[in-house]
Amino acid sequence: MKKRVITKEIILDGALQYVIKNGIDSLNARSLAKELNCSTQPIYLSFKSMDDLKKQLLVNSKAFISSYIQSRLHEYDTLFMGYLSAFIKFAYEYPKLYEFIYLKMACENSEADQAYNDNIIKGIAKAGGYTYKITEKFYIQSFIYAHGIATQIATGYIKWDLDIINDLLEDEFIALKLKYKGDEKNGSN
Repeated sequence: MKKRVITKEIILDGALQYVIKNGIDSLNARSLAKELNCSTQPIYLSFKSMDDLKKQLLVNSKAFISSYIQSRLHEYDTLFMGYLSAFIKFAYEYPKLYEFIYLKMACENSEADQAYNDNIIKGIAKAGGYTYKITEKFYIQSFIYAHGIATQIATGYIKWDLDIINDLLEDEFIALKLKYKGDEKNGSN
């Protein structure tokens, strides 16, 4: 009988599913091996350590959230609302994964992260007619606002309806639009 091969990809997929269900705090070689229905040997053959696995898992998790957001952008009238609403919706649907990505791991902006953010900034700049510099400020303020809401949702601190959150995001969008349109007219950057 042929032995089942446990690849690095299978391990990472299993780790992702484990974190979605249980969170990152209880992820260790034994719990992951149990999830994969194997011994710990394939895990340690594929990764130097659990920290090495978690670093790669973070990369895969960021790709997962990026794909999630991209697949929902069309549900909203603007790129701004699509991105922020999908980001917050992700915290609702995947609170333990959100917690892993944004609250448990040290923030390291990779080249892929920077390219992703740059594309969003360019899209908002084009749609709103803003300069890149103004749009970057707009984006950062918006992300901080949405991150605060999403964090409270993921941790169970608030249980707001998505309609209420979308109303808050719309208000934030209008306020930022007014602020930055005024800054551009006055020549502020």
